[in-house]
Amino acid sequence: MAQPQPAGWYRDPTGTYTYRYWDGTGWTGQISTGGTTGTDPNPMEAAAAATPPAPGSEAPSAPAAQQQQPQQIQVTQKGGGFGTVIGVILAIVAIVILVAVLINNSGDDSGTSTTEAPATTEAPATTTTSGG
Repeated sequence: MAQPQPAGWYRDPTGTYTYRYWDGTGWTGQISTGGTTGTDPNPMEAAAAATPPAPGSEAPSAPAAQQQQPQQIQVTQKGGGFGTVIGVILAIVAIVILVAVLINNSGDDSGTSTTEAPATTEAPATTTTSGG
């Protein structure tokens, strides 16, 4: 007499999904395809559900365990450092130019001139002539 298969994930006997869970006595509605687990909306026929999995049809690793392990994503930036430095330098140059223009224009807005007015001249002295 053949040994009953232990509970675990095996190739789906219906062929609809990649794997189906065998609980040790029958097939359950738990299925897995492409590493995603779910529940089969269509229950298996009773006779098929009681047929044990074929020897050697075990899943290489438990699909449920694969789904629970978080995937690590490594994010790298390429060339961002040089562009950022150039952008910061250009921003600083623009600010310096703006400040210089504002300082130069602030003197023109006062309405007064910094040049001195010419000194006034006195009226020519009057001369008298004696007749004669």
